[in-house]
Amino acid sequence: MTVIPDELCVGIVASENACEVAELDASSVPEPVEFPTSPLGRAALRVYLAGQGRPLRLAVSGDAAMGMAFAVGPTANCNTYIVAPGVADHPVALARYAARAV
Repeated sequence: MTVIPDELCVGIVASENACEVAELDASSVPEPVEFPTSPLGRAALRVYLAGQGRPLRLAVSGDAAMGMAFAVGPTANCNTYIVAPGVADHPVALARYAARAV
């Protein structure tokens, strides 16, 4: 799998109670972290992603995927993919999916 060095691939599993996030770039092994799904948690995730300062590729799955994708994803340098749980249901798998998506 090849990740373009200036892009950050992020996998997000969004449920009603928690949001698991993993990021993958050309030089790192993905490590999942968790954010709350409250408005404050969504804002914190949005600020965290915006602070990366590079193009993003988000793959989002889970019960609250659409709401989370709209809450954190729509920026000028962001590609967002809504992924069925049967395709990938873990944040690391979703980050890898984002790296492969065309």
